[in-house]
Amino acid sequence: MRFGKSVFMMMAAAVSAAVLCGCGEPVVFAEALQMHKGDKVYTKYNLWYNDPEDISCLNIQSGSFIPVGTEVVPMYTKYGLFSDRIFFKDTTGREYVIKFDTGHRMEPMRDFIAETFTTKSRDELLKDVPEVIRSRVLRGEVVPGMNQAQVLLTYGPPPAIRTPDLRNESWIYWIGYDKTIRLVFRGDKVSNIININQD
Repeated sequence: MRFGKSVFMMMAAAVSAAVLCGCGEPVVFAEALQMHKGDKVYTKYNLWYNDPEDISCLNIQSGSFIPVGTEVVPMYTKYGLFSDRIFFKDTTGREYVIKFDTGHRMEPMRDFIAETFTTKSRDELLKDVPEVIRSRVLRGEVVPGMNQAQVLLTYGPPPAIRTPDLRNESWIYWIGYDKTIRLVFRGDKVSNIININQD
């Protein structure tokens, strides 16, 4: 009985220390992106936000967005039991914070960074995108006829909590904290966009 209580107290102390100190393995952009010396970092898709210091990892499509292929400067990450933050700034010095939640993304922070940021510039990311679609991507608009790669540049990957497999025929995205839309694919192309919230 005494041993069990002792082990419990040690575990509680370790958890408390992790929470108070924000301890844990830091996630380094260079490692997540397999960067080489001199590489720059860019956004891999449009990153949406209402508050630049409170960006949801669900990439809720409301408010403003940081366009795909925007050069950014990683600052640091803070990892703890209840606190996951990704800090970066753009080339004007404006700072942003993504609040990461493993439960919502169903992946580790390292993987999220690798799918959200890249060492490819905007021109490289959009080089195979036709001009008419490219303008839609840069306006943050998904339209029927876009292929899955173009949707990923526009909205990013759908959160696994609602779309666990990209091979699904439909992907669900948040357009508000309690509102979603469904993109329906026929083959590789968007065939329909359904606002699930309409009465």
